[in-house]
Amino acid sequence: MRTAASTIAFAIPGCIIYCIVHLAFWPAQMSPDSLDQWQQLLTWQFNDTQPVSGTLLNWMFYQAVPSPAFIVFVHYVLFALATGYVLSELRCWGVAPSLLVACAILFPLFPPNFLVVTTMWKDVPFATALIALMALLIKSVRLDFKLSASEWASIGAAGIALVLLRHNGVIVSVGIFLLLATVKSARRPAAVLAGLQVAAFILSKTLLLSALSASPQSGEMRTIVALPMLAAAVREDVQLSPEQDQTIRAIAPIEAWKSVPCWNVVTFFFDDPRVSHAALEPHRVFATAAQIAFQHPLVALRQELCMTELFWRPWPHRAKQMADVPLEITQTPLAHELNLTTQSKLPALADWLNWFNGRYFGGRAPMKRPALYLLAGIIAAVRLMMIAKRLMWLAWLPAGLNCVSLLFLIQAQEYRMVWPSVAASVLLAVFAIGMEAKHRQRTSAQPTQEPIAQLG
Repeated sequence: MRTAASTIAFAIPGCIIYCIVHLAFWPAQMSPDSLDQWQQLLTWQFNDTQPVSGTLLNWMFYQAVPSPAFIVFVHYVLFALATGYVLSELRCWGVAPSLLVACAILFPLFPPNFLVVTTMWKDVPFATALIALMALLIKSVRLDFKLSASEWASIGAAGIALVLLRHNGVIVSVGIFLLLATVKSARRPAAVLAGLQVAAFILSKTLLLSALSASPQSGEMRTIVALPMLAAAVREDVQLSPEQDQTIRAIAPIEAWKSVPCWNVVTFFFDDPRVSHAALEPHRVFATAAQIAFQHPLVALRQELCMTELFWRPWPHRAKQMADVPLEITQTPLAHELNLTTQSKLPALADWLNWFNGRYFGGRAPMKRPALYLLAGIIAAVRLMMIAKRLMWLAWLPAGLNCVSLLFLIQAQEYRMVWPSVAASVLLAVFAIGMEAKHRQRTSAQPTQEPIAQLG
């Protein structure tokens, strides 16, 4: 009961801040992906381009109140509660209450947080599950993995949520449990839970799709992750075999390929009229990309370093622009068909946030880049291993494996893809700061205690 009460108390500031921002973008920020999910839950015609299980979750919320505003409201309340649960767990580690209260207020004011959680994206419940799993792993380390069946079930449920909510979730979740299985005291339950994550993934892509008569993600859509390698080969004028050249030219003319920047293939895939989507045959496209990467490893390395700069480079390079939140209901033909428009309840705040968003995401300072916070998370985990418990590397796994899973899947500089890891890394940094203060206080107190012990 004490944990539940403190979780709710720590969540309240976040709920208030997110609600105020939500009112500015009422009923919700919605991108084309959001609109696609909204149409699916209205028509009950599902496809797995956006994971069907995530769309079903939104449909459940829709049954309570049929509005995108309510879906977004539930998303950020759950996110705030997950954050509150982390802070409640840090309290059990002895982190100073003043630091926890400050974090409860300042964490929601971190711009990516209040901007992303008010957008109807699958990334928000995914981040909620990721942060909850991080908190459960921190708790498990504190208890030396002497956990009840219900506590193991909670850990497994958080992992399954990752699997169901985003396509890369299965890599994150299975990876966490396989690495957790290397810990002697957690080996058997972690191995069982790893198997359950795989089973959940298979069932969600077979029985669930069949039960809903949902179409799987198209082969054409899957090929988007291979296109950056083909574009890199054209840009760098590598020597192509006749078959590779034929595959590339069938998709788009060489001039079109040369215009594709190394950090964004999304615009080319969706908006360039020169692209022949009928030629995006998965086996052929993936085979060609794999051959080019194997034959020209330096070209492949340069391409990957460019596409993943969001993860590791604190300063933006050249004209690269991060894709950020829509700040409105994106006005597409589908939005007009669904009769969705932004109806701000706080227009002055909306105008200011539009200005601020451009300054923040368009800025070049390291404080505005994900890489700085991801690095802080790594440093925090290492320091926690030194001053708290050796197994604290487990706390970093959700954030770290989310980034690892995106290395070959990310197709543009989209902040929202890496944002769950950024949010988790910020909380890890707070944990490390709190434990560092506790460690120094304990160390400084030791010399004064020794003479007293001698007198006794």
